[in-house]
Amino acid sequence: MKLALVALLAAAVAAPVVYVPTPSDAQVRVGSGARRDPPRRVRPAPRLTEAEEDRMYAARDEILDVDSEIANIRAAGETAGGLSAEQQAQIDALGVRRTAAQRVVDQLEAKLNR
Repeated sequence: MKLALVALLAAAVAAPVVYVPTPSDAQVRVGSGARRDPPRRVRPAPRLTEAEEDRMYAARDEILDVDSEIANIRAAGETAGGLSAEQQAQIDALGVRRTAAQRVVDQLEAKLNR
């Protein structure tokens, strides 16, 4: 009996001390009571108004239409052996329309990507 008691006492003394923190100790340890900066507000992605979206889609459609018209005029010029002055003037006028439509698309895409 004495031997068992001595062995139990030796095991209890040799065992490491186990400390279980209370919830209040755990809060202090992780810093939950510390002052924090307020969370940053995430700015929503800029959106285009419905009218701006319509303008952008219309401008894209116009670019495609102008490109196809230019391709048709150039194809007709190649079959005729070269562009006439009238065809070249049409291509120049269509190029101006395409540039204006591309400018609208670029502006609205820049606004959307801000």
